Amino acid sequence: AEAVEAHRQIVEDIPGAGLLVVTSAGRLQDGWMAALQAGAPEAAHVRRLLAPLAADAGLVTILDGHPATLSWLGAVGPHRVLPLGVSHFGQSGDIQDLYRAYRLDVDAILDAAARLCVGDHPRP
Repeated sequence: AEAVEAHRQIVEDIPGAGLLVVTSAGRLQDGWMAALQAGAPEAAHVRRLLAPLAADAGLVTILDGHPATLSWLGAVGPHRVLPLGVSHFGQSGDIQDLYRAYRLDVDAILDAAARLCVGDHPRP
């Protein structure tokens, strides 16, 4: 819900902004690795999913798991990635409080997108 709401707000300022929901990071990454090992990265499903993006597009990944889980998406193309996720565990609370504490709420997503848009998160 947070990503959908953040996307709704982003498209008000950036009409071409997109939202991709990854239902299985493992399967998507397995396909990428298989395509790389076969010497055919262009055949990877993830490459086709990200192909419509401009070269200077940024990716904000959001996961209620470790942020590195989706950060590999930056290897698929020239896109900068700002991964959001949970890097420490053990907190308790309701979903809204936890998403705010772990910076997975709408405000954090909007902040990450803004940082990518203004170049505050350069590609390493």
